[in-house]
Amino acid sequence: MRLFLFLVLLLPILTFSQTAPDKYWVQFTDKPSEYSLQEPQQFLSQRAIDRRLRQGISFDTDDLPVHQSYVDQVTQLGDVQLLHRSKWFNSITIKITDPLLLEEISNLPFVAQTRSVQRYTIPEIEFNRIEDEQRFAEYDTSVYGESLRQIEMVNGHLLHAAGYTGEGLHIAVMDAGFRRSRELPIFDHLRAEGKLTEQNDLVEWWDTDVNGHSNHGTWVLSIMGGYMPDSLIGTAPDAHYFLFRSEDSDSEFIVEEDNWVAAIEEADSLGIDLVNTSLGYSEYDDPTQDHDYSSMDGRTTRISIASTIAARKGMLLVTSAGNKGLSSWKHITAPADADSILTVGAVDATGTHAGFSSFGPSFDGRVKPNVVTMGESTVIADLDSTIRRGNGTSFSAPVMCGLAACLWQAHPSKTNMEVLSAIEESAHLFNNSNDSLGYGIPDLWKAHLLLRGEAADASDEPILFPNPTNGQFRLELKLANTFDEAPEFEIFGSDGRLISQGCLNYFGDRILHSFDYSHLNAGNYVLRITTSKNTFTMSFVISDL
Repeated sequence: MRLFLFLVLLLPILTFSQTAPDKYWVQFTDKPSEYSLQEPQQFLSQRAIDRRLRQGISFDTDDLPVHQSYVDQVTQLGDVQLLHRSKWFNSITIKITDPLLLEEISNLPFVAQTRSVQRYTIPEIEFNRIEDEQRFAEYDTSVYGESLRQIEMVNGHLLHAAGYTGEGLHIAVMDAGFRRSRELPIFDHLRAEGKLTEQNDLVEWWDTDVNGHSNHGTWVLSIMGGYMPDSLIGTAPDAHYFLFRSEDSDSEFIVEEDNWVAAIEEADSLGIDLVNTSLGYSEYDDPTQDHDYSSMDGRTTRISIASTIAARKGMLLVTSAGNKGLSSWKHITAPADADSILTVGAVDATGTHAGFSSFGPSFDGRVKPNVVTMGESTVIADLDSTIRRGNGTSFSAPVMCGLAACLWQAHPSKTNMEVLSAIEESAHLFNNSNDSLGYGIPDLWKAHLLLRGEAADASDEPILFPNPTNGQFRLELKLANTFDEAPEFEIFGSDGRLISQGCLNYFGDRILHSFDYSHLNAGNYVLRITTSKNTFTMSFVISDL
């Protein structure tokens, strides 16, 4: 189940009747464009442009919209309904009623490939999901209420005390629905201040109404944006939340990854700062669409590739590790395997690993989960306006996401990767990570001091991301002293041959440089950085992302 939450559900037995329309992913061969990268305001919001400029991120062809003529030629072939378009994958998702149309679409000269993402069956009866009313335990309230523990465990309350409550940060919440979010008292303050935006429903593409369908997103939102003194204080009660429905809780098809990709691209265009995803994918109703553990390498599934691209665009993504710890699968699920995102596992109130929380590492050996927060007996707001508890990494992720927003508010000049790295470095197992807790429980106040330079080591390690890369990547490095002269770089092939060299962009004591070696063949490479006082060497991989 992709909603990373333990629920007891009673479902009626369903019978199925006739076959109905299918959904397909259609990827194009190239991307002709009438737009110019020199005028990004043609296809990005000003807030999105400002986020890029603030972090030194350039605009690239990923940002250009899909060629409209290609879309028109596909949709004009017959009964073809356009569901989503993805500029990052240069593709569209469509629904067709006539299977013969698929061959016509595949034969178009600009179509690279087509792939089924859902085969519909129509149930003869409606779903009638009955939820167990005993799924949460009641608790006593005082001050923060019982929600204090999930915040103080990571010293988030100290950020709140210092005045950092997420003000000015925009957070996208990708989920299955936000039932009653328009009326629950826990969100009164957000609605009064215009900070709760129902952005889009990517499942029922004909409608933008996300205020329904599932309770799950409402619970997740309450952990971040809730505000009810003496009962529940969210981890970022003053942030602005944008609600996206990408998950269909009544079925499990790979099209939901396409829904998510459409949502994240829209979030990027809006200039969203952080994204919370309490969803994950490994098995589908159609077994031919299943992922296996070897796919959990951050560069195989579309949702994980898109997560890495989103991080490259300057957003900070926070994702649940998954609730597979007690199952035969055991591992994290996509997109928790993505590089350059913050994957969050779950612990209980004592800091002990929650048995259901998925294990790492990623298939290619990277530390996952990155960190852990309280996801067992986490305090949430329920739909009957009471404060209750729930279990799942669905709940540990928003604890972390909201506080990451508070941390970024305290350091608005920092990049998404600097904030992510400070959170990792603040964690109690940073020098001794493991597969259940990753780097461990973070200390947000320590991360704040690290970003302020008060608790940092004299020399930081270089940050190179994404890695593996498609050839486009960024380098960040901060040293204790300013540079006496321009730092230099050299790139070597696996055979030791010098491929490229040059000077790095730097600002005071920080290197911030973007590379584009997408013309190089896939393989292993070495980057050597030389400053007036230090030399750093690190390896990276170019792959066909």
